[in-house]
Amino acid sequence: MNEKLIESKSNPFYKNLKKLYSSSSFRENQKQTILDGPHLIQSFLQYGSPVAFIKDLSINSPEIESLVSQINCSGYFLSHELFIQLSELKSSTGILAIVDTPKAIPEKSDGLVLLLDGIQDPGNLGSILRTSKASNVSSVILSKTCADLWSPKTLRGSQGVQFSLQCSVQDLDEWILNYKYDVIALTLNGESIFKKRLNSNMAILVGNEGNGISNHLLKNVTDTISLPMHKDVESINVGAAVSVFVYEHYRQLSAD
Repeated sequence: MNEKLIESKSNPFYKNLKKLYSSSSFRENQKQTILDGPHLIQSFLQYGSPVAFIKDLSINSPEIESLVSQINCSGYFLSHELFIQLSELKSSTGILAIVDTPKAIPEKSDGLVLLLDGIQDPGNLGSILRTSKASNVSSVILSKTCADLWSPKTLRGSQGVQFSLQCSVQDLDEWILNYKYDVIALTLNGESIFKKRLNSNMAILVGNEGNGISNHLLKNVTDTISLPMHKDVESINVGAAVSVFVYEHYRQLSAD
């Protein structure tokens, strides 16, 4: 294992590390991303090996030391000051890892497919992905206007489930036109989800946090569906809305 001490923010590797953490275009160009924290890195090890790890010299914990002993890759050590400047978090997780992002694979058309139109907040996206994995969603298709699937914040929110959940970024108009099953849009004015018989093979379309689903996509859906809400509440968080739907789908199919 090669180990290096980085003492300056002008170090070329450190500069690239900052770009990798903060720039979606740089991540896409490099085909890499950053995992922030020991739990996320440990979860990743069942899918592959990191390219490199970066450790905060001020933090020494048995969990991190054990993790480092399992990783066969180059290691870089930073002062606490340099380490904390990389992360979006207010406190140091103690360790980061650079990993290669997996190549996109064809999504499954059977089962429940989740279509995401312009989800902007990486935290919402991460939460939706984690819930999707837990409720047996077969594939997640993101529009090109969604938050970055591989940003460190999205990965923290999802706990890295996109390494095992089929996810891809596509033109949703084209995808819907080529899909052979029903596409149901989650809107404010559709049929109650609790009165709708959900099919084993279907797609659910969910829109942007503020503007909802794009009008051009609504033109090609099979039907609309809504979540019943108390009269004093106009809407709920998109992550919560997705959770209700996918678990109702999971419940109906599990009850059969």
